[in-house]
Amino acid sequence: MSNSPLRVLLVEDQFLIAKQLEVILKTAGHTVVGIASTRDEGCALAVSENPDIALVDISLADGPTGAEVAQFITDNCKARVVFATANRRRVPLDFCGALGVVEKPFTPAGLLSALNFILANWSGAKSENLKLPASLVLSPAFEAQLLIA
Repeated sequence: MSNSPLRVLLVEDQFLIAKQLEVILKTAGHTVVGIASTRDEGCALAVSENPDIALVDISLADGPTGAEVAQFITDNCKARVVFATANRRRVPLDFCGALGVVEKPFTPAGLLSALNFILANWSGAKSENLKLPASLVLSPAFEAQLLIA
């Protein structure tokens, strides 16, 4: 699956950051299926667009509701969630089911290496070829899953 293009949902209320993410992802061959700026938009797009992965900011246009979006997607959709936020300390301890955090500001290489690591370890089978990139902080649950594999 790591070579397959991803269908990505962006949940980001800052227009320029959302567009930057979109360009990075499209340049890497992935498809952005939608951009949401609020909790309700993010949840609705996750259901209607069936993404493979969602990049979710913690702070959205309707407040710090990104954690709620992550939990909704984890509970109701097949998509995996990665937080993309400058507010890493606001990520709940359980990560609301998210696999990890890419902290802003990020570089294109940092974002893509984080996604590549997640894809290589998608099913929990540890990939010996990839080391954990500095740009990615794993959730405790995903990290434990990798250590067990």
